[in-house]
Amino acid sequence: MDEVVFQRFVEGDDAAFTFIYNKYVDLLLQYGRSLGFEKEVLKDAIQDVFVKLYLNRKNLSEVRNLKFYLFRSLKNNLLDMLKASVDTCNIDDYQCKFSIKWNVLNDLIAEEDKKEIEGKLNKLLNSLTGRQREIVYLRFIHELDYEEIAALMNMTIQSSRKAVSRAIVKMRKLKVAFLFAIMG
Repeated sequence: MDEVVFQRFVEGDDAAFTFIYNKYVDLLLQYGRSLGFEKEVLKDAIQDVFVKLYLNRKNLSEVRNLKFYLFRSLKNNLLDMLKASVDTCNIDDYQCKFSIKWNVLNDLIAEEDKKEIEGKLNKLLNSLTGRQREIVYLRFIHELDYEEIAALMNMTIQSSRKAVSRAIVKMRKLKVAFLFAIMG
């Protein structure tokens, strides 16, 4: 469905743009918050992403995965903003403090079990590095493929596979098998 709506947008349909905006704005805000950016900064960055998307629509016919394109655009925009605001710091030295607030389970778990499971999930996720948390988030929550993760994280495809594998091994060592049943 995204492909059809995106094609309509590229062809000039403003209603398709509105649909795309409404579908992805909250996901982009959530992703940006997970990267550690403040809400007001994110609003500006997301607005820039959608303005550029709208203005460049005629040049976007080769975009294969709209979600990946938007995530990458937002991350690049945020990194550009960070570079502009930090004169003396090398952007490659910036360690992303990626975090996930696990709220996907809210509708699936009874209230009395929810806090216990959330605690275990948070402990599990906090055992990972920020980069590993981001990769797990992109792979299992947003279902990006390894090639897209590699491009978004500025690494090789093989490195993205290894990073996902290492995160899974690390989580397995903590013996939290229920997470893998959830991620299925």
